[in-house]
Amino acid sequence: MLLVTTLAALLSVGSATLKGFNYGALDSSGQPVAQQEYENLFETANNLQGVSGFSSARLYTMIQGGTTNSPSEAIPAAIAQGTKLLLGLWASAGQDQFNNELAALQSAISQYSDLADAVIGISVGSEDLYRNSPIGIEANAGYGADPQTIVSYIDQVKQVVANTGLANVPFGHVDTWTAWVNGSNQAVIDAVDWLGFDGYPYFQNTMANSIEDAQSLFWQSVEATRGASGGKDVWITETGWPVSGPQSNLAVASIANAKTYWDEIACALIDQVNVFWYTLQDASPVTPSPSFGLVGSTLSDTPLFDLSCANLSSASISASSSSSTSASSGSSSVVASSSSASSSTAASSSANPSSSSPAPSSSAARSSSSAAPSSSAARSSSSAAPSSSAAPSSSSAARSSSAALISSSAAPSSSAAPSSSFAAPGSPAAPSSSSAVPSSGSSASSTAVASSTAAPVTSQVAVASASAFASTSGLAIASGAPAGILSSMAAVFAAVFAGIVVSFR
Repeated sequence: MLLVTTLAALLSVGSATLKGFNYGALDSSGQPVAQQEYENLFETANNLQGVSGFSSARLYTMIQGGTTNSPSEAIPAAIAQGTKLLLGLWASAGQDQFNNELAALQSAISQYSDLADAVIGISVGSEDLYRNSPIGIEANAGYGADPQTIVSYIDQVKQVVANTGLANVPFGHVDTWTAWVNGSNQAVIDAVDWLGFDGYPYFQNTMANSIEDAQSLFWQSVEATRGASGGKDVWITETGWPVSGPQSNLAVASIANAKTYWDEIACALIDQVNVFWYTLQDASPVTPSPSFGLVGSTLSDTPLFDLSCANLSSASISASSSSSTSASSGSSSVVASSSSASSSTAASSSANPSSSSPAPSSSAARSSSSAAPSSSAARSSSSAAPSSSAAPSSSSAARSSSAALISSSAAPSSSAAPSSSFAAPGSPAAPSSSSAVPSSGSSASSTAVASSTAAPVTSQVAVASASAFASTSGLAIASGAPAGILSSMAAVFAAVFAGIVVSFR
């Protein structure tokens, strides 16, 4: 079965797996998240009823929201709560803004003597490759970065952490699966220790994406990413199903469907693969649309639905994945076919506003990135990057955009994926360029989607990365949530998958 073989391949033998959530630099109203708020979130995550051990946190930026280059207050909060950190540096706002990310990292190393004990990895960038692709550009997903830039940034971060307690932590990059299977991005795969995967079937609105189809869509895209990884670990850095929001093609946002997705996907991943779910809470102080939070507007350790996997046998989980088995051969085809877009992607990078430009600042960034459904930024503005416009503010925004790409004209996805809600993590760097990225991601992304039909929806699920991007310090890291790589790959997948292209974000 595809699920079983994929899990076996993803599992890191001999090491404990990580469980956690994505956390932006800004809340859903665009305000910076302070240390005590992070502590409350981390404590709640670690004490959620029905599950245990959700004691890891993925960040989209090193910069505290509302500052130029001060370290994120999530760091002292994590140290106080015993939470492990997957540090993130926003990489789509140009070298000047990346210098601020490096400065914040250097300050954190100097300021927190026990930082090394809390860090389990470093992620350089989130869905940048997706946003830099023809699909992301057409979807107005926001500024991205080309593979050479990401590799340069990785080298710069390694220079900063050399001879420190962080010198040996594993390095990775987070992107949509469509970015990973694109041969023009091979240099990034070569430069990292692990690949971060963002994927959201909800946003794959150009194909059958009902909750009944979600499991096969998810595993097909994971398998495609694994096939391109060269044997390196694949971490699930963003995925989830909305508890509320608009319908995205056949995908209905509801608490019941969010539980089904949790039972079929989370319960198969937990304690098997490193996973960062999207998300713990995104409905405070305002509720984004769609909303992915496991907890409602009031922070509580009582989730909106039962998270217990005890009553789900591994046999039933595996059986439910049988429908995706037939696609396993298709995944390699997808990987191969993506090479056809490689040259166009590289060529288009010049067309993309210079990577030095700041990333879209808020959820807007995400939605545009939503072209790639998978990113967390796209998901919710709550994850929005701190205040800088450079980084998209929430991942859900990104997600929706990617969904939009996939659905192209038809896909109701653009509305489904509200741009602001997925804005990048909130990095301050991305000024108003975010305006360049439609905040809702609807019209622009749907247009992009249509044109990107050729490309499958990506994990940017538009996080549009960050997917909803997590909020970054001043970068409007759309995050997260989901970015829209998928749209550009839609065409390729259409030919290869005959309508079963998986879209993320």
